[in-house]
Amino acid sequence: MKSTNILKVCCEHWRKSARRKHKFILFLVFVLFAGAWGIYYRSGVLTAAPSGVDLSESAGTLTNPENVERFLGLDKVEAFSHQQVPLESSAGKNSLDPVDLKLTDAIDLTIKNHLLSREAHERIEASLGRRWQSASPLLPSLDASAFQQRTYKENLAALGFNGVGVIGPFNTFDARFRLVQKILDLSALSGFKAGSIDVDVARYGQELAHQKVILIASMAYLDALRAQGAFKAAQANLELSERLLKQAKNQMEAGIATNVDVARAQTRVAQDKLRLAKSSKGLHDTYLELQRVTGLSYDSTIQLLNSLCFIKETMPSLKEALVTASAGRIEMRIAKEKIHASQYRLYGARAQMLPKLEFAGDYGWSGNEADQGGGSRPVGSAMLRVTLPLFEGGMIHGEVKEAASQKRQEEIYYDDLKRQVEEDVYMALWTIETSLEQVNAAGQVVELSQRELELASHRFSEGVGDNVEVVNAQTVLEQSRDEYIVALTQYHAARINWYFALGKADSFHLKDTTRKGSH
Repeated sequence: MKSTNILKVCCEHWRKSARRKHKFILFLVFVLFAGAWGIYYRSGVLTAAPSGVDLSESAGTLTNPENVERFLGLDKVEAFSHQQVPLESSAGKNSLDPVDLKLTDAIDLTIKNHLLSREAHERIEASLGRRWQSASPLLPSLDASAFQQRTYKENLAALGFNGVGVIGPFNTFDARFRLVQKILDLSALSGFKAGSIDVDVARYGQELAHQKVILIASMAYLDALRAQGAFKAAQANLELSERLLKQAKNQMEAGIATNVDVARAQTRVAQDKLRLAKSSKGLHDTYLELQRVTGLSYDSTIQLLNSLCFIKETMPSLKEALVTASAGRIEMRIAKEKIHASQYRLYGARAQMLPKLEFAGDYGWSGNEADQGGGSRPVGSAMLRVTLPLFEGGMIHGEVKEAASQKRQEEIYYDDLKRQVEEDVYMALWTIETSLEQVNAAGQVVELSQRELELASHRFSEGVGDNVEVVNAQTVLEQSRDEYIVALTQYHAARINWYFALGKADSFHLKDTTRKGSH
């Protein structure tokens, strides 16, 4: 009985002790959970978002390009010289005395100085010369001639005068004006009309050359902006690497990080210095190319007043775009005019088999000497002459076949060009849509990667882990910066191609950073 009571007391004591241990374990779990939640809350909620980037939007919404571009510094005006790195401009001219260059200025300079524009102008002059040549057979031909001849001996018997011997010496004088005017020559008339159309083709060719030059200037300007953005991103990446290196050193001094963490951060700094040097060379090369196409001095300092910032395009319907391209593309006008010119050349080749009517006349003086004492008297003649080719060895037939084939070739080219224009519109429209999606996606990656870096950096500063997560997040952020700049450049390049496909390359524009909100 006594032993039974002792057993009961022991069991009761064990149950009470077990309940106390259970409560203690629950309390310990609660404390650990609360601590973990506090760390997560401070890292994920209280961590400040990067300056200029709104992270309140969910990942599924479209990013705000202005915030991302402000974060990347793409909305700032900067100058660049070959000897110095880009300097942010102030209200007045800095010591570099840069050349302010808008996109419109670059286009105007390129049109003035580019080889395509100058060659197109000379082709107009050449076509005007050919038109005068084609008009020559239709215009009057007037010439003057005069000669004084001394004949010492002349055998008249050789000329058929029997019984007459040798005469001489004697003089012969002749001076007169001769006029020839074609009255009817359909072949020459067709050639003149074809020559006039060639002048129009050359003028359209100059407009097309200007469109191509605008494309060249815009792409050179855009490439310079891309290289400038890449340089800014490389600068920001290096600054970030240096800050993270400083953080790693501080963590190592505090006993939280190790030498491996510092070495990892130092490696990242060295890599970003190399990338900065490469981007500096790329910036240098693109500015040289921009100076070449615009004709600016190679030792000048250029300050680009337009930015790479996003511009939302209002796209017309596909049907409207096709109609606009068909009417606006200069290549279509040139192809049509070439068909007309080849038609007139075919008419001209066939008209060679028709009769030609011309007037010929002359008037002057003829005698032994120039004066009347030498027997000079007024002389002259006038006639109407009709010519009709009967057989020319197949020359006319061959020219007709050649002209007919040339006309068919121009028609085939025109039909193919219509298909090409439609393809250009379809392709340009599809490219803009896809590049717009890329810009939105790349912007979201910039925002999210920046937040990921903030979280990883905070975890490292709290001693939760090493800086592997920080370096990985840093790599993603650096790549996202570059990808956004590339996506934005491709979007603007797609816009250029869109305007060129519509035949309105001069409508392309970029944001003007000197006036907020203006294009």
